[in-house]
Amino acid sequence: MVLSSCVKETSLPVSLVLDIQYTKPIIDLEGIDARFAADIFYDDFDLTNFDIFLPKSLEPTGLVVFIHGGGFKAGDKSFFYSDYFQANIRDILRNNIAVATINYRLLEQHDPIGVIKPLNDSKRAIQFLRYFHKDFNIRKDDIALFGSSAGAGTALWLATNDDMRESHSNDYINKEGTRVKGIALRISQSTYNFEKWITDVFDEYGMTWDDYIDVVGENSLFDMYGISSWEEYDTPEIEEYKKKVDMLVMISSDDPEIWIQNSFHPNELPMTRTDVNHHAFHAREIREYADAAGVANVCTYGKPILYSDPSGESYVDFLIRKVNE
Repeated sequence: MVLSSCVKETSLPVSLVLDIQYTKPIIDLEGIDARFAADIFYDDFDLTNFDIFLPKSLEPTGLVVFIHGGGFKAGDKSFFYSDYFQANIRDILRNNIAVATINYRLLEQHDPIGVIKPLNDSKRAIQFLRYFHKDFNIRKDDIALFGSSAGAGTALWLATNDDMRESHSNDYINKEGTRVKGIALRISQSTYNFEKWITDVFDEYGMTWDDYIDVVGENSLFDMYGISSWEEYDTPEIEEYKKKVDMLVMISSDDPEIWIQNSFHPNELPMTRTDVNHHAFHAREIREYADAAGVANVCTYGKPILYSDPSGESYVDFLIRKVNE
């Protein structure tokens, strides 16, 4: 925990002290010598916390940060402890790389802030880990992200933004950088400007805006933008909001390398919210925009597979490679 009554910019103390309480690892590490700490708060909201595995090392290590999915309305950092991922955690630790898994605030019904809220929470988690890099024995410049679904979209948003450090902030954590060395995305969305899902992602299917709203529901769209009506949607403020969460447009040549796989949902007109959110063509668009910007990427998409990177590199190997570059 952070030994401070508040970590807000208006009342941040001169210095922060981190008291890390190590406990028994939540998964079987199969003999790996690593410490584990749970529920370390990076801000003072109920869900702004993370768990971390720290391999025993005389020298500072790199770090992989996992961001869970759930449509920004559900999910938890513990998803990374499912049987599917446990071997991956051990593989990363065996390569002398720390692993963290983070929570963030979820969207509420009629959320007044919208998706910027959980996106900014994840940003602060990265900055917090950097600020306390000595406490965690990590190299603050050697961080890579792995996200699933909404967590993948979050990782893409973090990677495609320019550095979001606030150099003149009174909050020391906000002064830390937000750029990372690589991102691995699993069933990602390509942008949170949803109109581009019609014009770019699903253009060949002839999906209309009304079709999209029928599938996802207008309240889901409103919650993502922090609004409650179509009158609010059709305003200059929401036009600006959409620009701030349009990762495709933000992709630029200085962005980190991307690994992405969207190959779990069929190559057809999506008829459910899950298929809309995880469709293979999100990965296709990310790859096309990344290629156009000169951003290296390792991409696989389609069910059946429509494109697969010749390297065959797994996301674990990708993350280890990027952290160590």
